[in-house]
Amino acid sequence: MGVLWIAALATFLIGAVMAWQLGKKFAQKHRPYALWWTVSFTLAALAALTQLIAFAQGGFAGWDYRTYLLLSSAVPGFMGAGTVYLIWRRFGNWFLGGILLFTAIALVGAFTTSLTAPLLKDVLAASATVAKVAPAALVTLGYALLGAFGGAALILGALYSYVRSHQSYNLLIALGGIAFSIADTVGQFGHGVLFFPAQIIGMLLLFFGVAGSNEVAARQQAAKSA
Repeated sequence: MGVLWIAALATFLIGAVMAWQLGKKFAQKHRPYALWWTVSFTLAALAALTQLIAFAQGGFAGWDYRTYLLLSSAVPGFMGAGTVYLIWRRFGNWFLGGILLFTAIALVGAFTTSLTAPLLKDVLAASATVAKVAPAALVTLGYALLGAFGGAALILGALYSYVRSHQSYNLLIALGGIAFSIADTVGQFGHGVLFFPAQIIGMLLLFFGVAGSNEVAARQQAAKSA
């Protein structure tokens, strides 16, 4: 449990630092993709914080798990929104509208569902087997919609952009999305030692991918101005 506590703390700190860095980029350039990437990293960091709190108190108490449900379900959706704004900006508002609707579904589900209290004691298992702990249709629907649309936009969108532009930052974004998917998979099988490292690797890949896109945009702008 000590290792998991440290891993959750590291995930929270790394996510918070990256959210701060991307937030500064948004403040400087006001690019929509930077805003929604900032939101997604903030949500990921806060989700790790709820797990950290749960580890410290020996299990989820209830309110913290409901908060975790909302935060963790929304992460892929807003990551996908950031990717759409980066790659297909003209579709960004439409995609974001869908993500906000799906997040509202997840919100209602998270705070109205009944919880299977005995399962809240095992923090990692409760995080991975949401359908057993919170057996509500709205929770399942929120996770499914946000995960499917956000994950597809994140991974497939980045790969499509790489095929068209051959910019390596797109591969980093795609690999980051894949790492997050792996984290969810290993979590479901109870491999807690791998769950948090996979999340951290995913965040790092995504961060450097977004940073790379900023550098390319800056070079292109400089070339136009020359």
